[in-house]
Amino acid sequence: MTKFLTDWKVHVFAIIFVIIAELIGNYVVGPFNILGMPITFVLFPMLYAMILGIIAYLLKLLDKGTVNAAGPYIGIATMWLISKLAIGIGPNLPALIEAGPAFILQEFGNLGTALFAMPIAIFVFSMGKQSIGASFSKSREPSIAVVSSMYGLDSPQGQGVMGAYVVGTVLGTIFCAILASIVVGLGIFNPIALAMGAGSGSASMMAAFLAPMEFAYPDRWEELSAVAATSNIITNATGIYFSMFITLPVCAWMYKVMNGEERFRKRMAKKGIEVIEYVPEAATKKEEKEEAPKADLKATWALRLKVLGFSGVFGTIGNFIATGRNPNIAQVSILDSALAILMMFIPILLGCIIYDFITSKTKINLPIIVYISIIGIILSIPGVPGAAEFAVANARVGLLPLATPILAYAGISLGKDLKTFKQQGLGIVVITLLAFAGTYLGSAIIAHFYLALVG
Repeated sequence: MTKFLTDWKVHVFAIIFVIIAELIGNYVVGPFNILGMPITFVLFPMLYAMILGIIAYLLKLLDKGTVNAAGPYIGIATMWLISKLAIGIGPNLPALIEAGPAFILQEFGNLGTALFAMPIAIFVFSMGKQSIGASFSKSREPSIAVVSSMYGLDSPQGQGVMGAYVVGTVLGTIFCAILASIVVGLGIFNPIALAMGAGSGSASMMAAFLAPMEFAYPDRWEELSAVAATSNIITNATGIYFSMFITLPVCAWMYKVMNGEERFRKRMAKKGIEVIEYVPEAATKKEEKEEAPKADLKATWALRLKVLGFSGVFGTIGNFIATGRNPNIAQVSILDSALAILMMFIPILLGCIIYDFITSKTKINLPIIVYISIIGIILSIPGVPGAAEFAVANARVGLLPLATPILAYAGISLGKDLKTFKQQGLGIVVITLLAFAGTYLGSAIIAHFYLALVG
């Protein structure tokens, strides 16, 4: 037990940051006028949790051991987020099927992130593999889960997605509102296509993209907002898989073809900085795993259950605080939140078991979040025994309270990467905003031409 809790500082700091962040709550900035449009954006508790971790590191409240220990916990904590998203897909499958090919095809617009951002990242800023993590999506919570599962957030790709997350949180909504004002003002796109493009991101960004359309098309506002909402549902259902199997591999391929690593090393050499190749911890312990697979699996499960237990409790407390501060809904009690979290644990448990079995018996090595997602979707499909209970549990726990513990662990872990973020500088800001623009415009362009084709 003493060995099991040697990392107690990580979890103590994490829960403190979660409670403080949730007590602060959502902070609305604005409205203020840009290009004749009233712009408003919201700062969420998960941003405060991450910033508190960075501040604690700068004040030397976190030692090196605590900072290093927090890194692997981020990926495990994201399993709660994936489970919630998956359980939310099942009840919406009929709507997704009825939505038609236009909504599905517009997902290919997400490739616009790579086409817009990667060339600039490589040829203009000579960014390293951080460009892959920053360029493959709008870098919101599901994107963090994907990169964490495939590369680890300690990797350059992980540093890229986290840097883009920070930039997007601070500047994303403002940028989206300004970009949408310009694009809507041009008058060259079918407004339905723009509404579909507006839904290809988080809810706050969807609102920012839609704001100019409410002024430009007041007589069609209800129709356009409904289209955007449907697009957002489909993006949440399919976007994570599209990113995992298409956009992220495309970004990695572009980085290789455009000699991104060579350009990055040359830039670092000019600054007198030695580039040390990142080696995942799992790779350095490959021989140990082969010699003692049973012991290693036992340790893996001990770590999973410990971090899932702590982050699940943190999410439960955060959900209780968050729903209590929301005047539009009834507060969900600690008990009801805990029971809902336990329901969400079922897809995680089954997904982990299936993942371990398949990876040990076959050469298939899909990310663990794929199995969690599949189980969550199946268990929540209407008609499946227990699906209604899963739907009720899922509705009781918000997405953001589950994300706050993830960002608390991330904030604690980010201290050691501040130097890397500083090196990314202006590049990470530009690339993040280009990724936002690429997703929005790419989705809108594909939707526009499809709608024109079918009349």
